[in-house]
Amino acid sequence: MNRTHKTLAALIMAGCASLAHADYSFSNISANWLDWSKGTEDRTGKGPFGNKADFGYLEAEGGMGGNWGELYGFVDIENPDKSTHEAAGQNRRYASKIVARANVAKIGDLPVQIYGHVYDFRDADFFDQNRVLGVGTSLSAGQLWVKPFIGAHQELKSDIGAHRNGMMAGWVLGYPFQLAGQSMMVTQWHEIEFAREDRFLAMGKDGNVVNGRKTAHNGAVSLWWNATKSVTGGLTYRYADQKLGSATFQNGLISTVKYNF
Repeated sequence: MNRTHKTLAALIMAGCASLAHADYSFSNISANWLDWSKGTEDRTGKGPFGNKADFGYLEAEGGMGGNWGELYGFVDIENPDKSTHEAAGQNRRYASKIVARANVAKIGDLPVQIYGHVYDFRDADFFDQNRVLGVGTSLSAGQLWVKPFIGAHQELKSDIGAHRNGMMAGWVLGYPFQLAGQSMMVTQWHEIEFAREDRFLAMGKDGNVVNGRKTAHNGAVSLWWNATKSVTGGLTYRYADQKLGSATFQNGLISTVKYNF
């Protein structure tokens, strides 16, 4: 077990130990289909390694929170019916993320949090891991809640190794509401990478390998319908710029059905 996996295991164990003191917890499994826009397929279809293809994925997701802070994570299996060695874009891949927020102080009513996350993506021949450590807080106004963060970014990537890669800032937000007597929610996550290092900027564009910009955006906006306590449906607008192996804008729609435990 490498150092990163030991760190992830320690965070999960700490979260499980805190479960008895959690104000909330949730978990679900979902089936998802990501349909890239035709413009995205056209812009990335020339390769050399960033071409996008529609795919399905299975996800297990969970989180908890209390006076101590919050812990969240997910594991995805992309193209679960495929082999890991099929053509790029159609092969089986794995993605996972863990996010931890530890409350350490307060400024008025605002918590000051130590923030950290690790995102890991890999297939048979490639891996890329993003590690962020910084600070965050939690804001709310009525039903709206927003959780921003900023931190130092380190990246571990195939054939490059682990190096500092600028900074990352972002947020998650949510807004639950009722529509025609139905339980609904809008959520968003957004990440901004800036001051990225040249060694991590090689991406595909117009059939060539080029250097992407120093700043990148990555995120999604979702509309959720809690049809029952156990079943949730969702539609997500997924977007990225100077990310996901392509030095261009990319967008698509994700259809989701969740089973909530």
